Amino acid sequence: MKREIRFRGKDVFSGKWVYGDLAHNQKITREGLEPRVMVAGYEVDPETVGQFTGLHDKNGTDIYEGDILMCIGQREDNKERKYLRKVLFKNGSFCMSVPEYGVNSSLYAHVVNGKLNWEVIGNIYDNPELMEETK
Repeated sequence: MKREIRFRGKDVFSGKWVYGDLAHNQKITREGLEPRVMVAGYEVDPETVGQFTGLHDKNGTDIYEGDILMCIGQREDNKERKYLRKVLFKNGSFCMSVPEYGVNSSLYAHVVNGKLNWEVIGNIYDNPELMEETK
């Protein structure tokens, strides 16, 4: 079985997203050695590092840990409802938050086997206000 293990993080100097392998090493400073996190050779903010889930949204966009997914679904009363979910890694698997119920649900089951078409609309680092809509 071959799977693609890839990460992303925000470059600490440019603020741009970089994608690739993850490395932990040290940098030399005036005070001595300090730890740093690197993605694809760029030093990144460790708080922004997320792993590629191996899944894609309805448009073929890669889904990463920390992404915000959206879909439009029908409720029982036939009105449309917008669902927003944050992608997480919990207990050894990728999942999506379900804030209305205070639980997490399998990302694979919803994106691959689900009946709804999920789309990446942002991430929790660049677009935290999107998750405010679920409260």
